[in-house]
Amino acid sequence: MKTGPITGTFIDQISYDLPSLNFSREQWSQEFDYMKAFGIDTLVFIRGGMGDKTIFPSKTIGSSYCPDIARICLEEAEKRDMKVYMGLYMSDLEWGHGDWKTELRMNKPFIDELYERYKSFKSFVGFYYPHETPVNEGNITKIFSGLGEMCKDKDPSKKILISPFFKSEIFKEKYAITPEENFEIWDEIFAKSGHIDHCAFQDGTAPFYLMDDYYLGVKKLCDKYNIDHWVNTETFSRGPGAQFLSVIDFYELQRKLKHHEAYADKIITFEFSHFLSPQSINLAAHNLHKLYIDKYLK
Repeated sequence: MKTGPITGTFIDQISYDLPSLNFSREQWSQEFDYMKAFGIDTLVFIRGGMGDKTIFPSKTIGSSYCPDIARICLEEAEKRDMKVYMGLYMSDLEWGHGDWKTELRMNKPFIDELYERYKSFKSFVGFYYPHETPVNEGNITKIFSGLGEMCKDKDPSKKILISPFFKSEIFKEKYAITPEENFEIWDEIFAKSGHIDHCAFQDGTAPFYLMDDYYLGVKKLCDKYNIDHWVNTETFSRGPGAQFLSVIDFYELQRKLKHHEAYADKIITFEFSHFLSPQSINLAAHNLHKLYIDKYLK
């Protein structure tokens, strides 16, 4: 099967900034067919839980009302020889303002429960830390190292993925850090965190004219710490801050994908079902899907 540059996607089931998919089991099955035909072999739950919402009915969080989306996706992935990274728990968007002890205390039973429920699935290959950050703040190295110890203690064969972002001028110019400062900050984070197997920085957070400078620095760090250097290519147009304005223009996406060829071990996206799927509620996603297929898969 011919494969395009994008071979992985996030699944944003526990969302705060995107509309709910409201997929039935039949629609999830169809979605996996679309993703498989698209060339996707890797799926990442961006969160296993946040607040009182989870991707399965969790006893530890008290979310018995939640459907078992995790099992549906693991089963559908297994049918198609796809890999799944399970998102961990995040208390809120600021993880308790850096209260790392509480964050780890809540994650320990959640990881135990998640692992026991789904350990029999071959498609379950790793974990994803939902605590996304551009810098060393909020006790992030304590959170990363603590989560890593829990996950590797549970199953050392499971890989760990993170997807940070760049604190560039795209957010607030006066608070932006340079590519050189980003290199120094992430050198320290990687050194103190350990256990990270893949790192996929979000490309929509770097202005295009600085993309080489940011990514080549990160690539050097990944090589230094024996981390697979992935890229998270965003398929939405980003407004100021974290505003997801619309589906990305195909020619902008094509430009980014061409750029990433030089340094990406793997390209994943945020996110297929909202911005690339023929089942998306956004009609522009249907068009983007066709343009991508025509360009890369025919």
